[in-house]
Amino acid sequence: MKGWLLRNPGKMDDPSIVKIMKVVAENKIDLTVIDPLKIHVICDHDFDGKIYVGNEVRDVPDYVVAAFFTEKNYHTAAVLRMLESVGVLCINSYDCIKNVDDKLLTFQKVAEAIEDINFPKTLLVTEETDASFVSQLFDYPLVMKVMHGSKGKGVVLVNTEKELENLISMMTASEVGDEIIIQECIAASKGRDLRVVLCNGKYDNAFVRENEKSFRSNLAKGGKIIRYSPPASVMEAAEKIAELLKINMGSVDFLFGENDSFYLCEANAMPGIAFDLHEMFKNLIEQVDNMPEPLWKKRLREEEKTC
Repeated sequence: MKGWLLRNPGKMDDPSIVKIMKVVAENKIDLTVIDPLKIHVICDHDFDGKIYVGNEVRDVPDYVVAAFFTEKNYHTAAVLRMLESVGVLCINSYDCIKNVDDKLLTFQKVAEAIEDINFPKTLLVTEETDASFVSQLFDYPLVMKVMHGSKGKGVVLVNTEKELENLISMMTASEVGDEIIIQECIAASKGRDLRVVLCNGKYDNAFVRENEKSFRSNLAKGGKIIRYSPPASVMEAAEKIAELLKINMGSVDFLFGENDSFYLCEANAMPGIAFDLHEMFKNLIEQVDNMPEPLWKKRLREEEKTC
């Protein structure tokens, strides 16, 4: 069973990557690090099972772990789409990564398809957004964040209209390189949230992240983990969201509301520290074994050719 980890080989020091590669070595898992930027994207109706990586020719892998791109652009997206099109199990798929990377898109999809899941009211900030208009829609404090941020970066709590006016002016003038959103602040969840971990789209485990010193619960901002057994309704909600967003291995984060209610916060593609990695690879291999034979492989077999 051959797998690829799509990652720049020069950027392997991320703690999640280090943890994965340790488990790979301990269990002698066939997982090769491949730089996605070196993969040539070719669309060929007569595909023969060969993939070109730089000047090398490689056999198509059985699966790829694709959640840890350091570069996300049209080329890397096209690489994932090519691999999926020839029957490779991608953890996670192009559609999943697209859906969870865009926080606003996540909410829009949930609002369209799942009626019984709450999420904070959200506004996209543009050059036309005026602080006085925002004050008509939101109570203070409110949350301002960059669309594609992670680990609590680019998230601020805004307490007054004047503060908001200054931030909007600064962000629109400085061209921060990302979209900005404003969200309703779920006060009951200040400094804590619930992460529901999913494996093959199904509930795996859950924990609460708490931070007594910040309204952000992220571990990177000083938060701590407490194991937690969520209500069945939250497990079901997480699985519905995973199905909608096409999350195979990942997580769905919830905020704590009043009176035992929960609000969707965001979804993530395979947060590395959240998994029992031994079980993750076992589940991944089972998924590969249950996948249908791709058309190109069937064609070569029927033509009595080898790939």
